[in-house]
Amino acid sequence: MILTVDLGNTSTKLGLFDGDLQISFLCADGVYDNYRSLILSFIYKANLREDAIDKAILSCVVPRVYDNIFDALASIVGERNIVDINPNADYGIKLVMPNPQDTGDDLIVMCAYAYNLYHREMLIVSMGTATVLCHVTRSGEFKHCIIAPGFSKIAETLWKNAAQLPEFELKHTDTYLADNTIDAMNVGIYNGYIGMLKSLVEGMKNEIGEDMYVIGCGGLGKKVAPYIDLFNEYDPDFVTRGLNYLCQRYIGD
Repeated sequence: MILTVDLGNTSTKLGLFDGDLQISFLCADGVYDNYRSLILSFIYKANLREDAIDKAILSCVVPRVYDNIFDALASIVGERNIVDINPNADYGIKLVMPNPQDTGDDLIVMCAYAYNLYHREMLIVSMGTATVLCHVTRSGEFKHCIIAPGFSKIAETLWKNAAQLPEFELKHTDTYLADNTIDAMNVGIYNGYIGMLKSLVEGMKNEIGEDMYVIGCGGLGKKVAPYIDLFNEYDPDFVTRGLNYLCQRYIGD
């Protein structure tokens, strides 16, 4: 049994896999003081015990809490059974940017997983705290990357910095017209974000000059992916499945 841990800026995603079969999944918002309790609770709710876990694979983009979550995992599965994502490891792709050590674990996972699945020219679009577009060539080079604000962070900027603009739940809208504050913000944020995505994807496609397979991922993409003709496929848990894949195919025993 493999335990996958994807620790991002605003959430911690846990997965349990028996081979390629995903047994359980949890997305917990926020950063935790006690990761051991969170992980154990997740395992127990799947009707499993700690000794059922053969290996844990960790992707972490929050350096200040890395030691906390590593120690929590070590206390559950043993330090020797923890695998970190390593930018110098061979996962079937090459990081050809000037500073590969700066590449986030989650980006390495999603690009390697995507290329291993399809072996073609690709864009992988992660829609989370940040919106990140990654280009992988047909020869397996992770070559270009764009980082833009995330869907929720655009809204949060308005709520925090404009006293008269209230917080509300963003939702799909088919109009560019609004006659009240809430609708005006929703139309602006929602359609503005979609416009940004379309512009960035089309800009990369045009400049690279290749027919590209586009994968959307990240939990916040659920709010926009179904309503735009931009992605060949969308998978909110792509990194979770990617961690399990890399652990099995490239790390093994």
